[in-house]
Amino acid sequence: MINSTPEVRKELSDIFTLLSQNLDITKTQYDNLVKSYSAVGKYLEADPVFAHYHPVITPQGSLRLGTIIQPINEDDDLDVDLVYRLIEKKANWTQSDIKSRVGNRLKEHGTYKDMLDKEGRRCWTLLYRQDSDNAKEHYHMDILPCVADTGYTERLQRMAALSFSAAEVDKIAIRITDNKASGYYTSTDKGNWMKSNPDGYAMWFASRCKNAMEMRATIMNTIMPIGTYVAEKSILQRIVQILKRHRDIMFNGDEDKPISIIITTLASRAYRGETNLFEGLSNVIDSMEQYIKKATDGTYLVENPVNPEENFADKWITHPKRKENFFKWLRKLKEDKNAIVNLRGVQLRDRFAGAFGKNVTTRIFGEMTKSHKDNASNGKLRISATGAIGAIGKTLNAHNTYFGKE
Repeated sequence: MINSTPEVRKELSDIFTLLSQNLDITKTQYDNLVKSYSAVGKYLEADPVFAHYHPVITPQGSLRLGTIIQPINEDDDLDVDLVYRLIEKKANWTQSDIKSRVGNRLKEHGTYKDMLDKEGRRCWTLLYRQDSDNAKEHYHMDILPCVADTGYTERLQRMAALSFSAAEVDKIAIRITDNKASGYYTSTDKGNWMKSNPDGYAMWFASRCKNAMEMRATIMNTIMPIGTYVAEKSILQRIVQILKRHRDIMFNGDEDKPISIIITTLASRAYRGETNLFEGLSNVIDSMEQYIKKATDGTYLVENPVNPEENFADKWITHPKRKENFFKWLRKLKEDKNAIVNLRGVQLRDRFAGAFGKNVTTRIFGEMTKSHKDNASNGKLRISATGAIGAIGKTLNAHNTYFGKE
């Protein structure tokens, strides 16, 4: 619950909106990513070995959901997840046959063979522009080979035109390759392979994004397979971006940081359609923990909303530091949120910088201060009895704003 005035909530919403906009990747970055994955997709889709099975490559993860953010360190890569999907397969193909063929196809290409990282558990990774001096050109692409059932494309298109249905979503699940699976080299029955559902998850996320101000068609356009840069985002997409940024600042470089899929899932479950960004963010922070279940044996559960058999927190058992860090992060989130509500001026700015980064905070508060100075010079900026900038009270001096002296 937020204990503040409407004026303060409006101002905080403006600040966090600017924050999330500053976290967005640029149109140039986006266009480069689309160009790169389209090129590798075209090459893989032309593989004569797979031609009969209508291969196609599409984005998944944060790029698909519209929640991708800039890395906090210039040396860090943008991480892009792709699905390389076949419609059915030869009866005698194993996971190993498909995954190895994708790797071999990449190795046959004059450029991709030099960009190819060592084989991952489920993916092949291409490292892009590692020799570029421009940090914003550094990214890598994880390509996940998988198999879908006959009729997948038609079902996906039909479901995209309708409201999300938990009962129907399993019909667009896929089977993925995993070299740690027991039948990786031997099982030819894809029904026994690990199941995933990135399209179903994207549709579920879109259904959670909706509020009274946001039309379903707009939301669906932001999460369906893409090719056009979309600057406008829903409140929930902005909330997820902000939470991920706070995580990145707190756990800079720590491999045991809270993972994005858990953050996205819990935030989506906790979101209640708020139209004020800070109110939505605050309520998500306060309530997301209640969507973590605990089994009778003490195991923590964060269920995949489109595949209840999958527990996103399953690694907390073998990596207890990840569980510890998640709850540590959640406590820090609440502390920072409560402080931000009650602080003013330089103290507010300093707390914000500690939570979300100094450079981005400098840009945000500089932009807000300039806007307030412009409004003050025009006699439009006024202060209420609460001390927050509002529409009533005396006109502020241009150098004395809610954000401190500049």
